[in-house]
Amino acid sequence: GTPDQHTKVERTIKEWERYAHVSFILTADTAAATIRISFIPAEGNWSIIGSQHEAVAGNGAKTMNLGKLELEGASANDYERHVILHEFGHSLGLLHEHQSPAREG
Repeated sequence: GTPDQHTKVERTIKEWERYAHVSFILTADTAAATIRISFIPAEGNWSIIGSQHEAVAGNGAKTMNLGKLELEGASANDYERHVILHEFGHSLGLLHEHQSPAREG
């Protein structure tokens, strides 16, 4: 991704850190990273759910794609902020409500 895309992510994930008492340590070392982000527009926005990332941990595959972030501008707009927070929620193991095992059929 572009430097501005990286800055948007770095700034926005601080909300998760502030409210969920989690810490993200940024690294360029993909072998050491738990969450590996790509910015491929054609792939849209997605994230592997929680510990499922371990299935691809050894091969360096991406675990999240933020393909709909604008290339320029270091401040995330409302949509981008939502997408970043949403996809990081998935990476932390959160599902959509309709995916909940507790959901009544």
